[in-house]
Amino acid sequence: MGTLILSIVAAVTSFYLTKSYSYFSLILVGLYFTFRKNERAESLAGLNLLLISAVAILGKFRPYSLDGLNFVVYGTFLAILYDIVKAWYGLIPMLLLTGMGIGAIGAIKFGSKGYLLGLILIPVIVREYSLQRRLKGKDGEVEE
Repeated sequence: MGTLILSIVAAVTSFYLTKSYSYFSLILVGLYFTFRKNERAESLAGLNLLLISAVAILGKFRPYSLDGLNFVVYGTFLAILYDIVKAWYGLIPMLLLTGMGIGAIGAIKFGSKGYLLGLILIPVIVREYSLQRRLKGKDGEVEE
């Protein structure tokens, strides 16, 4: 339910910033996670929706990157792919697009060095990989 509320807020604030009705499609992500319960994918999508809302709200007062906002929106939709695949490598497309969006947003403030901010998501992939490897290891010990 929280993701649905965040998706509505992100859609409305993005529309307020860009006057484009296509951002209302973010509500579909909220509806998907309302019916489908995967806490990891839902929390990552929720963080992306929160980032979209923040960029849209602050974009009214500061310069913003429309490309960065769009990359984060595309990454939010790919959270559904992670939910379907249920493996750590399902996160790579989502975090790649989200990282590119964060980099494009950071480039507005810090110039070309701002693109390096997108690398902040690499530890998330490593953490998810280690968690899934650890869970498979415990499952293997129980079966033997």
